[in-house]
Amino acid sequence: MKRNASIALLLAGLLPLAALADNGSSSQSTADEVGQYLQGQSIQLGLSYSQGTFKLNNNSTHTSSQLTDNGRTTLILDYTSPEHVLGKMSMKYGDAVLGVNVGGTFGQQHTQFQLDPQSSAVIGQDLGSKVTGDYLAAAPFLYLRLGPVYPGTDSYWLFGYGPGLALYHFSGNPIFYTAQPGGGILATSMPVSSSTKLFLYQTWRWQFHYGNWDVLFTGRQISGQKVSGYNASYEDYGLGVAYNFHF
Repeated sequence: MKRNASIALLLAGLLPLAALADNGSSSQSTADEVGQYLQGQSIQLGLSYSQGTFKLNNNSTHTSSQLTDNGRTTLILDYTSPEHVLGKMSMKYGDAVLGVNVGGTFGQQHTQFQLDPQSSAVIGQDLGSKVTGDYLAAAPFLYLRLGPVYPGTDSYWLFGYGPGLALYHFSGNPIFYTAQPGGGILATSMPVSSSTKLFLYQTWRWQFHYGNWDVLFTGRQISGQKVSGYNASYEDYGLGVAYNFHF
């Protein structure tokens, strides 16, 4: 639900630019400047304010655990491959381009605030539980790019989605909550850990690019593996700024 709401808002933000489409007129030279820039590879390095949530669920025993970081500053360390154009539509200012590339990212998890099902579902409590980990993920990324926003620059808007794989591991001592027949909840602390495994990975991103800078709203989700009988997943959503090292 949270992801769908974010996607709807971002798509709404793109509508004013999409309305500029005009098949009869195009500033080809400035549009080419964006395309030439994206023919190269880049590494994005920056900072984001994001919130991560770690989940363990066992549906057969009605036992679950969720921890969050309550929001924190995180490192942006991403790789982007050269662009491959799938389709292009001329606009009054630049082009609307459907493209694909391959993106990679490194991330770290530090979820130390327990989410109690009887209290907040967003802001966790410091109950002495914690799960930490890190991941290295890669995915082909399909996107819509609109630009240049400012003629004569490599500025553009971009929105897209990519499914892929992540090498992910974690360890910690979460508190598990089990629903009882009488309506109560039993809380139990138990250590859990996972060696580095391949998980399913998906990411979605809204991006504004200008010069060597990106403003990014990013969502990431890791799932698809069972650990100690529990479905394990991690997700985070963040807004940040990154500098592009282009090569």
